[in-house]
Amino acid sequence: MAISYTPTDIRGKAVEPILEEMFFANKTVAKGYVTFNDGIKAGTIFTEAGIDVAAQLYTGQALSSSGSIAITDRYITPIKLEYKQTFLEEALRTSRFNRDMAVGAWNIESNEFSSLLMSLQGKAISEDAEKQFWNGFTTAGKAGIAAGDFSAAAKARVAAQTTTFVDGVISKVLYDNSTNGTCVRVTGTTLSASNISVEYAKIYAAIPAVVLADTSNPPLMYAPYRDKQLMKIANNSVGAAQQINFMFEGAGDNERCYYNGVEVVFVPMANDFVYVNRPVAVSWNTDLVDDLARLEIGKVANDGDLKFMRAIYTLNANVGQAANGVLYGA
Repeated sequence: MAISYTPTDIRGKAVEPILEEMFFANKTVAKGYVTFNDGIKAGTIFTEAGIDVAAQLYTGQALSSSGSIAITDRYITPIKLEYKQTFLEEALRTSRFNRDMAVGAWNIESNEFSSLLMSLQGKAISEDAEKQFWNGFTTAGKAGIAAGDFSAAAKARVAAQTTTFVDGVISKVLYDNSTNGTCVRVTGTTLSASNISVEYAKIYAAIPAVVLADTSNPPLMYAPYRDKQLMKIANNSVGAAQQINFMFEGAGDNERCYYNGVEVVFVPMANDFVYVNRPVAVSWNTDLVDDLARLEIGKVANDGDLKFMRAIYTLNANVGQAANGVLYGA
């Protein structure tokens, strides 16, 4: 891929800061919104186990068996993804980046450009990985959801998403090796500032009481980025019925949001879906989390100046204890 560059004649000193493209920070990784399992190559087995018990009156005699034991194995193989771009720094010879090029016609390398490129590429890859983790839908996943008994709105919303190589969390909740995934469903609508507090009340009411009571692993509400704006607009409505439904504390990167004591975290998922579960039940599975930050730059061939930039990582999203999770918008 050629460098698309629009330079200007250099007549003075270039402003030092470069206005970079905006990327959302990958808070799923940085803030630990889910469980991370690394060192997973392929064919790793995740096991879920549960038991139901039932009391019986004491008789002193032999009793019939009561209760049940359920054990389920999941076969996890992270998908391996790669990013590659090629570029020729000759296009930078008349740009601001020539300032740190060594003299001589052979020399067209710019350390300033390499640093900028790695910064942009690393952020973009991390953002893309987070999108796929939450909002990835493969061709098979989309087909399974389309065949399920979900609402027409949910099917349309999924169909409109870009097809990816990884089935993310929402895809796994809706379709996980079967036509219909297991979850507590809450019928959704198009969220707006005027109805968001009413709709989140429905989500909260649907959370199993035993999940809300778990103070050691409390649930999170995973919501799309847009919902933060709607919540703040709703909080600032003017009128006799004004009330603060969403509690925000802190500012900037440390800002946190709560609804009835349950923390809401904002992630790159499709609008009008909201998912609730304990972070211990939602896992990001990979070979090495640090692969997201590793970039390789080198020459395509020793007898040319064309360079490549490359990154590789693996990703699998898994949702455990699905029956206790709540999906709004299904």
